[in-house]
Amino acid sequence: MKAIYLQLGVVLKRVSRDEEGAVESAQIFAWIVVTVIAIMALGALMQALGVDVINWVRDQIGI
Repeated sequence: MKAIYLQLGVVLKRVSRDEEGAVESAQIFAWIVVTVIAIMALGALMQALGVDVINWVRDQIGI
């Protein structure tokens, strides 16, 4: 009987370890997605502001 409980405990520990791994994988994936979105947003912002800055410089020097 003890062997069954011991084996059940080992199986449950494996399941909990697998679930923790899945949670960590999901968190890593979420951070990757957020990072990609942030980089895209910064790129778009820099591109939009870059055009404004270039136009302002051109206006200042009279081109």
